[in-house]
Amino acid sequence: MISLAAALSLLALAQAGPSGAPAGTSAEQRSPVPSLLSAETLEGRSLLEASAGWPRLRLAYGQGLTPQTDLGAFGDFNYSTTELIAGATYRGAVLPRVAPFAGALRVSLGWYHDFGGHWIYHHRNHFDNGVAADLGVSYSRFAGGGELSLLGDLPVIVTFRKGGGLLVNPRAALAYQTPFYGPYTIGIQLGLGLRVGLGDAPVKRGTGEITALVVAGYRI
Repeated sequence: MISLAAALSLLALAQAGPSGAPAGTSAEQRSPVPSLLSAETLEGRSLLEASAGWPRLRLAYGQGLTPQTDLGAFGDFNYSTTELIAGATYRGAVLPRVAPFAGALRVSLGWYHDFGGHWIYHHRNHFDNGVAADLGVSYSRFAGGGELSLLGDLPVIVTFRKGGGLLVNPRAALAYQTPFYGPYTIGIQLGLGLRVGLGDAPVKRGTGEITALVVAGYRI
C-alpha cells in the first residue's frame, strides 16, 4: 500500500513541468510586462507607448494580430537633427530562442522628413524628404519584476533632394520596463549608435549617437 506521503509526491511530479518546476512557471512562460521593445508579442492586446529624452521623442502603437505577430504605427522625431519619421511596424516571434532570452524580428517602413534645423548642425543639415526602413532584432526576458530587452537596429534612409543620398544608422540599445500602476508601465532605454551618409543626405558626416530615453506604456 502506497503511503500518503508517496501519493502526494507523485501528484506533485505529475503537476510539474519537464524541469521539475510547477506547471506554468517554466522559462517559456510569457512576460506579464507588455512592451513594443521586447521580443514578446502582444497576443491580441493593444499597447500605446511613448518615449522621451535625448535625442528623440517617439509615439508608437501596437496591435497583436496572432500569438506570433504584431502590427503597429509610429512617429519618431529626432529634435537634434529636426528629422521626423512616421510609418508602420511589424514584429514577429520568428527568431530562435537563446535561453533564457526570447527572440523577435522587427521591421518598419516610413516616410522621412528633415525640417533642416540648424540648432546643433549649423551647416550640415538641410531640408529633405525620403523613405526610411529599419530591420531590427529584440532579445528579452522577464527579470527582477520587469522586462529586460536587448535591441539591435539597422535603419536605412534614402533621401530625394538634389542627386539623392543615403543614411545608415546602426544602433544597439538596452531597455528595462516594469509595471507602474494598473495598465501603465514605465522604463528606460539606453543606446549607442553611428550615423554615416553618402551623396546629398543631410548630416552625412560620420557621427556617434548616444540615446537616453524614458519609456511609458499604456495597455488599451
